[in-house]
Amino acid sequence: MGGKKHVQMELATMNTKNVLLGGDPEAGGKPTGPTSEVEKLRNEVQVLQRFVDNQAAKNPSTASELKRIRDSVGEEALDDVGHGPTLKDMGKSLRSMVTTPSKSYEKFSSRRYRKKLGEKFESFDYDTPDNEFMSGILRDKGEVQRESQKKELFRWIYLFLIGTITGAIAYWMTFCVGRMVTVKWDNTWKLMQEGKTWEAYFYYMGWVIASLTGAGMLVVWAPESAGSGIPQVKAYLNGNQVPGILRMKTLIAKVVGISLCVTSGMPAGREGPMVHTGAILSAGLARGYSDFLPCLPGIYAGFDNTKDRRDFVSMGAAAGVAAAFNAPIGGILFSLEEVSSFWSPSLTWRSFICAIIAAYTVNIFMAANAGGFADQGLVLFGHTTEDGGTYAVWEVFVFMVIAVIGGLVGSLYVYINEHITIARKKFWAGKSPLWRVVESWVVIGGMLTLFFWLPMLWPCKDVPSNDDMSHHTGFHGINPVQYNCVDDHQRRLASGSDTPTVYNEFATLLLTPQETTILQLYSRNTQGYFSITTLAIFTVFFFVCAVTAYGVAVPAGLFIPSMMIGAGFGRLIGEIVYLIAPGKVDPGLYALVGASAILGGITRMTISLTVIMVEISNDINYLLPIMLALAISKAVGDKFTHSLYDVHMDLASIPYLEPDPPDVFDTLSAQDIMARNPVMIGIEPTMGEIEEVMNNTHNTFPVVDSGVSGLNRFFCGAITRENLDKCLDTMKKEGKGKIDISLAMDPQPFIVQSQLSLRRVLRLFRGMGLRHLVVVDARQRVVGCITRKDFINAPSTVHAAIRDPKFVRSTREAMMRMERSTRIKSANANAPVKLKRSNSFVGVL
Repeated sequence: MGGKKHVQMELATMNTKNVLLGGDPEAGGKPTGPTSEVEKLRNEVQVLQRFVDNQAAKNPSTASELKRIRDSVGEEALDDVGHGPTLKDMGKSLRSMVTTPSKSYEKFSSRRYRKKLGEKFESFDYDTPDNEFMSGILRDKGEVQRESQKKELFRWIYLFLIGTITGAIAYWMTFCVGRMVTVKWDNTWKLMQEGKTWEAYFYYMGWVIASLTGAGMLVVWAPESAGSGIPQVKAYLNGNQVPGILRMKTLIAKVVGISLCVTSGMPAGREGPMVHTGAILSAGLARGYSDFLPCLPGIYAGFDNTKDRRDFVSMGAAAGVAAAFNAPIGGILFSLEEVSSFWSPSLTWRSFICAIIAAYTVNIFMAANAGGFADQGLVLFGHTTEDGGTYAVWEVFVFMVIAVIGGLVGSLYVYINEHITIARKKFWAGKSPLWRVVESWVVIGGMLTLFFWLPMLWPCKDVPSNDDMSHHTGFHGINPVQYNCVDDHQRRLASGSDTPTVYNEFATLLLTPQETTILQLYSRNTQGYFSITTLAIFTVFFFVCAVTAYGVAVPAGLFIPSMMIGAGFGRLIGEIVYLIAPGKVDPGLYALVGASAILGGITRMTISLTVIMVEISNDINYLLPIMLALAISKAVGDKFTHSLYDVHMDLASIPYLEPDPPDVFDTLSAQDIMARNPVMIGIEPTMGEIEEVMNNTHNTFPVVDSGVSGLNRFFCGAITRENLDKCLDTMKKEGKGKIDISLAMDPQPFIVQSQLSLRRVLRLFRGMGLRHLVVVDARQRVVGCITRKDFINAPSTVHAAIRDPKFVRSTREAMMRMERSTRIKSANANAPVKLKRSNSFVGVL
């Protein structure tokens, strides 16, 4: 008898037919409003739904989304009988929702390039499940302690290996590039000095085509090696399974490919690819084995889990920056600020050690090559001034102008590159990847042809006299290039120096290694070496080349090209100011500030980029101008575009979760974005039920207790596909018809109530690194499930809320009034007559 009554109670909770017609759930679902009012509202909803159907017919690409809007609006309207918005209000809201773009939503999720995002991406689950299978592996305390000590020992061994190997790769990559570039230019200059200009050009282009062909074929072999790799590493550390970015063949293609690209002379840097290189090395060591080279012996596989690999990748990214720039502190801050979504104090300490080892490895190799140890990295620009640099107060306003222009130029760079990349994706869609190699020949080859011939248009110029000439020649200053100039041998003998007496300005900037060009622009007390016209043409020309080259299917970074643009622009401003106030300013300082501003406007980095710029310039005196330039350029750039890394993640349709959602998320709850029909499994399923569940592509399934009636879905836990597969194997071996999966499930995963604020849901989801989040109601019944794609591909309710927040607030207020009113009416039905008036008065209040 008791069981029958329990069944009846559960059936009563499932009766929602009359509730949808305006009934009171606490009064058995009987309608509380007049039938005519229900019919009137139903007619209004039908009119509104026909409007949505017409919009869907006009826009086939958004038809499915508009149909969900139609259904959700109909349900909300019927729930708000007598209290909901009128047809006019709802129609106005819906029209604005369908036709008006959402800037606040695009700020959180600017995925504008595909209809459905993240289709090929899965998420990581950084939260370790807590179940009997996991906790039963190591029960003995002594064994647990020994395993912990072994894991800590190998963690430090791996830190040393990551830093050492990353530093060694950075040095030998630079060493090999230097040797190849030397051979290329020595023979080119020799032919030009012999008057064989065309032979020199064909020899030069032979190197270019051979380098680009090798780099392009490596990208065809390992497509994930294209570009800098920083957007992919950033997406991985956010919790996305980006296929192929951490494979060994990607590492080989990245290292060899970027060496060839830099050798060719194209606008490309090694620094971004070094971040990707460090990440691949660290992820491979964390696994303890290699699929690419199975012949290699396995080491220690205790870190072969998503959480530990994530931490190792963050450390590898820091080591890559430290090795590339000789900036260990900047490497740590770069990993913390730019690429990592999860951080901890222990990770700070380990990244610090890893970055130091990487930087010292580079210095040790350089000391062995030079015959003496010195704190000098691969891109360290050395002391650019002998005495402490100073600047006047009024120059701060010039720095601010440079920073504002740097933010605008950085935004323009991002905007142009974004649209060029979109055009590339459309043009090469469905074509053979080999055509991308041909594209590199045409784009980069044509670009470097201009590099070779344009300096011919510049006249030769006498080297300006300078009292401090010895400090500004060679690698640590101006390195004049006599491209098409004939040096006066008598003048050189009279000066008693091997320094050329004439040089070509444009060739000095364009036909030298990019690091050398930046150093020349940074050099102090060298005003007058480059004319204003030359600097202006060089800056504009290199900007066009750099923005076009980034995105070609070869490995390439943007740090050094961006610094080249900024240094040329800053030097240009410095030379102009020097003409106005001769002897009072140093154009080299303006080049440093300009490089910081342009790079900040493109990448939107602040703290880490400040430290990197100070470390590579080795000049702490200009810390404040650099900080000012980066702060202003980021603020200006954010007004127009996202950072270049974020834009390229958008172009790849990677579902990246931003840390700061729009304010409208405060007015929404978990039920507004959750998937309402999650695939669930009972706590004692049959073999057929497990097989049916396993046919779905989900990774985790809520475990529910359906109760006596079998109609409810009381939450019990969550089980992963892997553990469910183990249970299925056990059933087949033992021949069981049913199995209790309570020992295999996680009984206490993270769950949220359906009414929890969406901002807090996102904070929990992103902060804990979750892959799934189960949503329950007040009675702990499963009502939905939230994944990363539910945040990015938000359904119609979120779109409606973002486009018209007032509509959401009014709807919620109407729902609250309806709920309060139905409770009072239910109480009045059973109350004494003398209390009805007072209760009704309270209801009106």
